Amino acid sequence: MKKPAFLASVIFVPIFLLCTAAQAQEPDLPSKIEVGVQFSSLTYSAPTILGQAVSVGPGSAEAGFGGRFTFNFNKHFALEAEGNFFPHPNLYDQTRNGRLLQGQFGLKAGKRFGKFGVFAKARPGFASFSEVLTIAGSQTIDLNGQPFTFPIFDLRRKTYFSMDVGGVLEFYPSRKVLTRIDVGDTMIRYNHQVIPFGAILVPILTRRISHNLQVSAGIGFRLGSVRPQQTVPQPQTERQKRFELGAQFSSLSLQEIERCIFCLALDYRDILTQTGFGGRLTYNVTSGFALEVQSDFYPREIRQFINNGRAGGRILQGQAGVKAGKRFERFGIFGKARPGIVSFSEAIKVDGLDPVFGFPIFRAARKNYFSMDVGGVLEFYPSPRIVTRFDGGDTMIRYSAAELPLSIFPAVSNFGVPAQTTHNFQFSAGVGWRF
Repeated sequence: MKKPAFLASVIFVPIFLLCTAAQAQEPDLPSKIEVGVQFSSLTYSAPTILGQAVSVGPGSAEAGFGGRFTFNFNKHFALEAEGNFFPHPNLYDQTRNGRLLQGQFGLKAGKRFGKFGVFAKARPGFASFSEVLTIAGSQTIDLNGQPFTFPIFDLRRKTYFSMDVGGVLEFYPSRKVLTRIDVGDTMIRYNHQVIPFGAILVPILTRRISHNLQVSAGIGFRLGSVRPQQTVPQPQTERQKRFELGAQFSSLSLQEIERCIFCLALDYRDILTQTGFGGRLTYNVTSGFALEVQSDFYPREIRQFINNGRAGGRILQGQAGVKAGKRFERFGIFGKARPGIVSFSEAIKVDGLDPVFGFPIFRAARKNYFSMDVGGVLEFYPSPRIVTRFDGGDTMIRYSAAELPLSIFPAVSNFGVPAQTTHNFQFSAGVGWRF
């Protein structure tokens, strides 16, 4: 028997027997099969120099989506499979370029309470990148009677072993529906790789494991027959809770548009995803109309200046506005429109001209821009005092015009970038408490 197969049998056979034995003792599980969809954010660790241990620059985050299948042995143990696709074609380093396809398969174990559950997970799998610089072959040429071998490179799909370890928080608004938030470390194992140069093998990638934060949030549905829940006399409906206080994870995909100032080339466009966290305060005027304020902080620093120097550093965001829609017994659907501010801790500011050469003098300063958050909200109510919430929408940022004075060119006094509005996808998931 091969070693991987033997290890898999040693790990999963006892788990299967344990779960099967415990199944008869847990008759209260509504359904064994769950299917779900989720939004996922994967934060890569910092890139390295030629795959070595020395890191250069900050890490990078990518936003994606996927699906999940879960088989519950009982209330505490489940086997599940999850797949995610990250559509942004990132250009990261020589080990992980292109679009990412991820698959994880493993165990979830923990404690399920009345309206929520807390679990740990351990799920091996794979991370497959669509365009990785790979040695496709070699070519040997003769130089003065000496043969020299050179590598031939190509961009090909590359798949690595991955391991997802972390925690899961679930809420149960009904016996058919659940909401779920996953947080964990997705470890990716990169293989050893060398390049032949003549008679010398040059290592460009040492065997290593990178640790990458991954956060997912989604909705699941239980399939099959669900035993009817025993009816319990309900007390009189208490007065509607006017206030909600919540905390959320947020992902903001910034649209980067770099206008070429000194040439007539087309604008460069890209997506830069930042992940963060924050809080929310909501005042429910009626059942279907609310006023709210939300603030998010994105701790990962944008090292390079983007949008022609008008944005960089760390992001602080604040939105305040209205939420309107329809609230049902177990869930609610709303639209939102919330103006606010997106603040970048470092943006380029022109601080005058050099008196000798006439070049502008730059410095980094905080810059605030008007923003408008428009989108939808999906809420679930596991209990009268708890709400789980998923937001998706367009956060529009209005960048002001930027003028670059250059007195060294007498024919042209300024190179300018006009004001522009960018559209940036934002997703948030969190938990709130009514009071």
